[in-house]
Amino acid sequence: AATTSKIPQVTQLQDVKMAEADKLSDGDLLAVFCQLSLEDLGRCSCVCKRWEKVIRRAGADLWKPLYLSLVHRHALLSKSATECLSAITLEKDLHRALLRAYLNSWNPGDHSKNMRLAEDVYVVQRDPVAQSSDLARTKRGFSRGQHSWMVRWPTAAGSEAVLGVATKSAAKHCSGYTALLGRDSNGWGWHIGHHRLHHNGTLLCKYPRPGTKGHEQQVFSPSENWITVNLDMDRGILWFERDDKFLGIAFDNLPTSEPLYPAFSAVFGYTKVSLVYRGSPVFG
Repeated sequence: AATTSKIPQVTQLQDVKMAEADKLSDGDLLAVFCQLSLEDLGRCSCVCKRWEKVIRRAGADLWKPLYLSLVHRHALLSKSATECLSAITLEKDLHRALLRAYLNSWNPGDHSKNMRLAEDVYVVQRDPVAQSSDLARTKRGFSRGQHSWMVRWPTAAGSEAVLGVATKSAAKHCSGYTALLGRDSNGWGWHIGHHRLHHNGTLLCKYPRPGTKGHEQQVFSPSENWITVNLDMDRGILWFERDDKFLGIAFDNLPTSEPLYPAFSAVFGYTKVSLVYRGSPVFG
C-alpha cells in the first residue's frame, strides 16, 4: 500500500525534485499529481514515460476533482455528453473523457449572432432568422495529431446544412441562404442536403462515396444516431463514419499551416447540433 505520510504538499510544480520523485511509488506519485492543476499535469506527462503512464492510467481520484472544479454546473448535468461517452469509455476514464469533451465543446464566443448554446455547451441551436446563413466553431482547433468527435443532428437539417472543419478566418454569418461552411477556401464540409462535399464554393463529388456501406442512405435524418467525424492532421485527412461504418475519405491534402476547428453551418430555424469530442489526450 502507498505510504502518503512522506508525500510533500505541492503548490508549485518545481517543488518536486526529480531525485526525490524517483523514490516515490506510483501510488505516491499519483497522490502528488492529484494536487496539481490541469496545466501542470500536462507538463508532468511530458517529463518521462513513467509519469505519463501514471497519469494516463489514473482513474476518478485524479480526474473527477479536476472535472468538478473546471466544468460549469450546467455542463456537469449534460445528458448529451454523459450518454455518448459512457457508451465508448471505460468507467474509470469517464471523468477524464467528460473533461476532454468539455474543453473541446462549442465555443460560446465563436458562433453567429443568430446561434446560441441550447441545453448545455455541447448543443448549439440556430434561431429562426430569415435570409441568414450561420456557422459555429468549437473552442479548440487542431494543427497536429488525430482527433475524433461525435455529432448528432436530431432536428431537421434544412436545405443548406454543412458539417466539417473550418479555419478561424471562416465567416460566421452572411445574408441569404447558402452553404456557408465551404463557401470559400477556409472551410471543408459535407453538404447534407445534396450529399456532396463542399469546398471553395464548389459542390464536389458525392458523399458518402459510392461503393461504401450506407452511401444510399439519408445519413442525417431526425434521429438519435451519432455521426463520427475523424480528422488526421498529420496526414491532412478528414472522413466520416455512421454506426461504425466507414463512409470513405472526404478530404485529403488539408492544410496544416493553421488550426482547423470542428464546425457546422445551417439556415434552418431551430436546428440543433450536439457535438462531443472523444479524441486526443486531454492536454492536446
